[in-house]
Amino acid sequence: MEDNKLEIVISPGSVSHSSTSCDEWMRKMATEIKGENGGNYQQEGLKVPRVPSTFRKVDKNNSCYDPSVVSLGPYHHGKHDLKEMEELKLPMARQFVRDCKVPFEAMWSKVKESNIDASKCYEEDIIAKFNNNDQFAQMMFLDGCFILQFLICFMRKPGNLKMSSHDAVSITKDLFVLENQLPFSVLKSLMSFTCKTSDRGGGEGMKLFVDFFKHIRAIPPRRESFREKILKISEYFGKLVPKSLSSPSGLSRYQVLEPAHLLEFFHMLFVGHQANPRDHPSRKSWQDDEYSPTIWSRYYPVEVLRDSGIHFKPSKTVHFADVLFKPTWFAGILYIPPLRIDDSTKPLLLNLIAYEATVGTSTGWITSYVCFMESLIRHPEDVKELRSRTYSSLLSEVTNKSQICSMT
Repeated sequence: MEDNKLEIVISPGSVSHSSTSCDEWMRKMATEIKGENGGNYQQEGLKVPRVPSTFRKVDKNNSCYDPSVVSLGPYHHGKHDLKEMEELKLPMARQFVRDCKVPFEAMWSKVKESNIDASKCYEEDIIAKFNNNDQFAQMMFLDGCFILQFLICFMRKPGNLKMSSHDAVSITKDLFVLENQLPFSVLKSLMSFTCKTSDRGGGEGMKLFVDFFKHIRAIPPRRESFREKILKISEYFGKLVPKSLSSPSGLSRYQVLEPAHLLEFFHMLFVGHQANPRDHPSRKSWQDDEYSPTIWSRYYPVEVLRDSGIHFKPSKTVHFADVLFKPTWFAGILYIPPLRIDDSTKPLLLNLIAYEATVGTSTGWITSYVCFMESLIRHPEDVKELRSRTYSSLLSEVTNKSQICSMT
């Protein structure tokens, strides 16, 4: 029996190699688990994350997540194809400082104070590419001045905007790119130099962003009924009574809920009365929602709903959360927020959806709205129905029917 024994010899080197591999695997697992964020494997706590890799796998949408003419922040900083606009940042920053009538040193010092917090908003490997803190702070200063000077000229002093209309339109789209965001604290620091001393709350500076949002969301006027005209007259006289910005429904609502960046601020305005997704640190899962079974509800295109007796009307607001169905004796009325569609609509919506994915909550208002509209619009005839005389303001006459269908 002893002759049939099999002798197995394990060398010390093999044990060491196996142990090392196991240790490396465990370290990688621990690192990835700590860095996991909402299923997108983002560095936890980032205010300005990258677009989830799964989003970029859709080739036809990939370009929507990259800036076309100007880089803002570190993610796309230094790209060769964005060099032309990079050279314009310094003169625009000079003009911004000059118009503020404040010493440059004071403005630079204030931005540097927020430099450490600002750097924590981005992925560490990107920040590590900057040689020192001053180099990163310089980028924050120039990019922040560029954003504010551009918006001031674009909205209030168009004659001072020294660029082509094509570049101006492209910049408005680049301001919505998720990976092109600056921490709002940097913009707020610079905005404080543009506001009057009496404007302690910074309402005038915030109004610049609100006005820009209204410009982007501008909806062509629709025909008004007699009842609506009477209501508008009543509202006009009601507005003669001064409303304080400190009121809950005033501008201060957006100052209290300070956004992480400009895209998040626009998300607040798009959604309207709904809370900021970052106000839900628990990140409640959809499985815990008492209404979770409805997440798989099936919707039908406009033509099918119309043939079933359902009518479509624009909601009273442009907030994407303001979708309402009112049943009637025979069918019902579906109220939908008006949507302006042009070249900027698709990248704007995609970046808002990417933002909701990185925040990682179940309240994806923009995502739900886009999915809902995608189910309604299947064919050009669906677009035609929404653009008919009765519902003309649901989809503004900017893009042709086939383009709208391909977008959804």
